[in-house]
Amino acid sequence: MGLNKQVKIILIETSNSGNIGSTLRAMKTMGFGNLCLVNPKKFPSEEVTALAANASDLIDTVQVVNSLEEALVGCNLVIGTSSRDRKVPWPNESIISASPKIIAEADKDNTVAILFGREDRGLTNDELQRCNLHVHIPANEDYPVLNVAMSVQVVCYQLLIDQTLESEIKNNQHWDVPLAEANHINRLIEHFTDVAEKLEVFNKGNPRQIGARIKRLFTRVGLDEMEVNFMRGFLAAVEKKLEDK
Repeated sequence: MGLNKQVKIILIETSNSGNIGSTLRAMKTMGFGNLCLVNPKKFPSEEVTALAANASDLIDTVQVVNSLEEALVGCNLVIGTSSRDRKVPWPNESIISASPKIIAEADKDNTVAILFGREDRGLTNDELQRCNLHVHIPANEDYPVLNVAMSVQVVCYQLLIDQTLESEIKNNQHWDVPLAEANHINRLIEHFTDVAEKLEVFNKGNPRQIGARIKRLFTRVGLDEMEVNFMRGFLAAVEKKLEDK
């Protein structure tokens, strides 16, 4: 189903309704839309609509409940956001390292709840102890202050980036032609070097360094078999032209 449905953002006892609107806007920008409010001070409101801007279509989809217990019904993994160390140690990591775990659970069609606390004091110890994992957002140690909507957007952005990278990696694995074998790359490098020497393009004062850079170039690019064959054909054509002179 994807992150949009499987990741549930939960705001607890939000006092400023404008933060709810800003959160909806932040979520929609990152492709998320599953928001739950636990006992908000005021919702819906004109301020929510105004600050949601073009994400106001999500307002009618927001779930409103009276307790965290209700909000967590159907959730398989619960993540609590916290910037403070607690008296009772709990697994705590940055959203950067936690993001792949969240995505992995969502990919299994498990619902992941991410809790964000009150504007003035965050989540209570009891609420944090309901969580499987605590996450924090890396920030300036001298001023690690983010409002609720900012925090939601950073978390959603990290998830979006990691999911995008994961998708790109999978797509790149389905190349239309197999990657070239190492021996074929080495023979291409030797061929290229031979032609370059015949053309006298090497720096005669330091030919080894140029040869090493050519090797680095071809091994870094990740050529496929068709590309290697094309390059070998091109080099052969250059050699023939040189011989015909």
